[in-house]
Amino acid sequence: MGRAFLYAFLLALALFVLGATYVLDGGASSGAATAVSVHDLSVSPEDYNGRQVRTEGTMRRLDEPEEHFVVAADGLAVVVRDYPARDLRRFDEQPVAVTGRFGFDEDGTFIEAVTVTPLD
Repeated sequence: MGRAFLYAFLLALALFVLGATYVLDGGASSGAATAVSVHDLSVSPEDYNGRQVRTEGTMRRLDEPEEHFVVAADGLAVVVRDYPARDLRRFDEQPVAVTGRFGFDEDGTFIEAVTVTPLD
């Protein structure tokens, strides 16, 4: 009986440590976004892939090949996805902060935006 209790306790402790490590490493949506420049996202996308990020730059509307938006700084840009275009249009050519999940694929770098806010 004592041995079973000890094993159960050790298992519970191990699960707690693993769970805490997962959350602290950002595996769960902890809401804490890493502040990172558009430059760093563009030149080292693998370092931020799948992470919550916050970046700042100028919102730009592009029409080719179809309407889409990017946050641009220092001659580089990251596509802003999954955010209503009607809301992004009002930020065109304005400085903004974009927060969301960063990723990259064969088309380039992108942020699946959760918030877009104007910078004062």
